[in-house]
Amino acid sequence: MLPLEGFRVLDLTHVLAGPCATHHLRCLGAEVIKIERPGAGDPMRALTMQPEHGGLPPGFRALNAGKKSVVVDLSAPDGRAAILRLAENADVFVENFRPGVAQRLGLGPEDLRRVRPDIVYCSISGWGQSGPNSRYGAYDHVIQAATGMMALQGSREDDAPVKVGFPVIDIATGISAAEAILAALIRRLRGDTGPITIDVAMIDSALALMSGPAAMTLATGRAPERVGNRGFVGSPGAETFATMDGHISVAANTMGQFATLCRLLGRPELAAAPFVPAGLAAGDFLANVASEPLRIKLAQAFAAANASELETALNAAGVPAARVRDLAEYLRDLYPATPGIGTDGEPVALGPAFRWREGQKPDLPPAPRLGADTPSVIADGQTAPAP
Repeated sequence: MLPLEGFRVLDLTHVLAGPCATHHLRCLGAEVIKIERPGAGDPMRALTMQPEHGGLPPGFRALNAGKKSVVVDLSAPDGRAAILRLAENADVFVENFRPGVAQRLGLGPEDLRRVRPDIVYCSISGWGQSGPNSRYGAYDHVIQAATGMMALQGSREDDAPVKVGFPVIDIATGISAAEAILAALIRRLRGDTGPITIDVAMIDSALALMSGPAAMTLATGRAPERVGNRGFVGSPGAETFATMDGHISVAANTMGQFATLCRLLGRPELAAAPFVPAGLAAGDFLANVASEPLRIKLAQAFAAANASELETALNAAGVPAARVRDLAEYLRDLYPATPGIGTDGEPVALGPAFRWREGQKPDLPPAPRLGADTPSVIADGQTAPAP
């Protein structure tokens, strides 16, 4: 039995952060009723721009598998009435409109509690439900820019900001919302009958991802320096180096690991004074020992090495290392063991980033076509239990 079987989620979210939150709840067994706009649905369906996918492009499928799609015109009085009928039998309500929109639609927390007093109400936004920026729109890269995340990326030699290569804040926000909803449901199970309203903001999720750098900045008053592809410890052996056939990322953080790295590179003298302090134990971290002269010598040694052979040798010797792969190569290696593979060979959806040791995993049907479940769900304001 999955932990959320028997729980019903009314999902008025779109694009990434909100659907990610409800996707995690669906993976844990909840029934998720996805409310979509007539004609277009969730913008991620890309019905106009990618008609060849029939409203089910991979990006949409990834976060909406197993949900039920119901088309409702929220601007019409009967649309609002339909949502309130559905809310009578829902445990959780999730929306990611701009702050104030749900209230204008008559679907704010108090509106929902009139029909379902114990409903868990979760709002997801860029800047939070209050404050001077709360009415601003938000996209992942904009929040990366605003919170300092973009300024942390890139090389030490280049001043140009670089965004993270995928919508990291959207996904972190969705996971944060799912975590908060789970905590709220635990409160309900423990007898808490008071109102529960959750405010999940992308800016807060960004800071949570940067908790270490944020704490250091608050303590010192200075923004962290960029480290580029260097490890965060500052060891000379924790870096991404070019080899004769690609790049390899190595984490030789301790004195023992660094000595092993230098030996396998054929340059054991680099693990001794004057390049590193004398008298260090094997388990001592080489914190902030990296220097440019040493880096140049290491780069020369790596340039003569084979990335795949070095990856194997380093890991066998207890030094974490990985050849730099692109995502397609990694997924080709992983594919036979990846859950959620559709019958057409395309990944439908990946579950949460943990595994039940007992072998439980989400049994997710395909993502729904727009409005596929409207007749059955709207007919009497309720649905059958989740499978």
